Amino acid sequence: GDGDRGGPHPERAGAQHRPAAAAADDDYQSTLTLGDGRKVHVRLVKGTGVQERHTASGGAGWSKWKTLYKTKTDLCQGVGLEEREGTVSLTADFGLYCYDGEPPTESVAGVGTGDLSKWDIDVTDDFDGWQDTSINDDGSRVTFLYDSDAGLYTLRWEQSEGFSEISRP
Repeated sequence: GDGDRGGPHPERAGAQHRPAAAAADDDYQSTLTLGDGRKVHVRLVKGTGVQERHTASGGAGWSKWKTLYKTKTDLCQGVGLEEREGTVSLTADFGLYCYDGEPPTESVAGVGTGDLSKWDIDVTDDFDGWQDTSINDDGSRVTFLYDSDAGLYTLRWEQSEGFSEISRP
């Protein structure tokens, strides 16, 4: 179109002044600001799965939404995002009637690095979900943790190897 010469778009500028609380209150998405100023936004979409978008440093706009994990199963509440030294960990769960309190049947663990255009995704079936993640100081290793009555479950991701087998108690 000839109309867009890259000038200011008042309607777009105004859209950024929405109260941040609205996004924070949504149980099915999460936005994280990284140490270098970039942002990562992950949402769970009914009938689709886990979607991610991010900004480049320097205040560029958002990337297009990218589906990291496809599922038709119901969403569970909560998207976990953490970051250290540019390595981002992601946790999310899906399960039939999960929003009504049924346990998850698909637990997603994800790790994004670099420009965040590529993510490693691991899915554990019939599992209660990852409660926590631990990222080592230089961001080269992520450990996903679930502390059950039976003991500690861990799933490890290494920058050089990706995900390893889940370690069960």
